[in-house]
Amino acid sequence: MKNTNTPAAKYRPVLTAEQIEHILTLAKLESPMSSASISILGSLSPFFAKIQNKAVNAAYSTTEKSSKFSIESLGGSATGPDLAPNVGDKEEYWERCYNQWLIDPTSLSLNGIEAANEHRYLHGIMTPEEQASFETGTPMGEG
Repeated sequence: MKNTNTPAAKYRPVLTAEQIEHILTLAKLESPMSSASISILGSLSPFFAKIQNKAVNAAYSTTEKSSKFSIESLGGSATGPDLAPNVGDKEEYWERCYNQWLIDPTSLSLNGIEAANEHRYLHGIMTPEEQASFETGTPMGEG
């Protein structure tokens, strides 16, 4: 049982504005919303607003590292439609993305491709190579 008399340990991650916005989006999609999502929204939303209004400066900047994954390597485009609005159930969203992926994988955003892959993984419709790649987070052919 957790001791409620001691304060919770807190950490400072290094995140870009885009990563913070993504975390906020994911927290908003949860239904029903958990206390963790409410807490994330309560602490990150005001901070993100300060970033957008240039009321806070970045702690530091780094050169961008190239990601192992690219949108193109996952079969999509950066400008694909977002199927998430008005979807409260993550699994329903994953299935919608998977159905769109079956029709035209290049029409999905990176988030949509990841959701389609989540659906494929959970329903056992990946090849063994795709499953291993998904589990390790390594692009196929590089693991």
